[in-house]
Amino acid sequence: MNNPLSFQVVVPVPFMTYQEYSKYSGITVRTLKNWQQQGLLIIKKKDKPRETPLVNVIAMQELATREALSYLG
Repeated sequence: MNNPLSFQVVVPVPFMTYQEYSKYSGITVRTLKNWQQQGLLIIKKKDKPRETPLVNVIAMQELATREALSYLG
């Protein structure tokens, strides 16, 4: 597959807590939780109701890459 992007982003881990992703992205935890409720933030499926929600960083990067490619043509 030919990737026309001129850069690569290294993902430190596949999943992050809201707090970790907030530090990584610069977006507030409150905004991240709002985005999750709106379906704009991809969260790892939980096996148990009390598990800590984890942001799927790989999926979010893929979404951003596709958006960038669409925008750039």
